[in-house]
Amino acid sequence: MRLVKLDTPEGSIYINPEHVVAVVKGLRDTKIDTVSGVHVVKESPEVVARLLGMEEIELDVTPNRLISRG
Repeated sequence: MRLVKLDTPEGSIYINPEHVVAVVKGLRDTKIDTVSGVHVVKESPEVVARLLGMEEIELDVTPNRLISRG
């Protein structure tokens, strides 16, 4: 088992890359969704993806909400 050390606002955590479901960019931090929960880290999504060993990053550009015109 390989663990990756990442920095959070409270300290450091170790994450198993096989348990990562998604890496989401926030306004200031990066959110990592794992099978055990959500963790917020200081690194950028690109750095997190590289540390976790992801070869490709799939970007989701779907808007979070629809804007109605009326």
